[in-house]
Amino acid sequence: MGKVVLRNCFIEVDGVNFSSHVSSVTVNLSKDEIDTTNFGGDGRERAHGLKDDSFELNFQQDFDAASVDATLYPLWADEDEFEVVVRPTSAAVSATNPEYSGTCILLEYQPLAGSVGELSETSVTFPAQRSGIVRATTES
Repeated sequence: MGKVVLRNCFIEVDGVNFSSHVSSVTVNLSKDEIDTTNFGGDGRERAHGLKDDSFELNFQQDFDAASVDATLYPLWADEDEFEVVVRPTSAAVSATNPEYSGTCILLEYQPLAGSVGELSETSVTFPAQRSGIVRATTES
């Protein structure tokens, strides 16, 4: 089984391809832990609760039209829902290049951050709504 070195991830936010502006990506799949412990056992019991998935992306900031700030600021300001899509490579969706997608919202946004002489970057978390993040291995 081959190891994966991330070099060519596909990252799309609200239909805009940001693959050339993202330096790190994390797909978080999480469920609430529901304690179902009762008097009938000697230890804790748990059940899966609601999904709480999210995408974490580190953007290299760009204020050009149709780029990072021009896309993210309206998503934050207008409080719209939008699609986020991530794949390990820019190749087509397949069993070896799964696509993770979800309908998201943007609750926090730092449009400008950095020190003198540093690249301006902004780390953004996109919480997934309702059904969470979906994994696909074939084109839809």
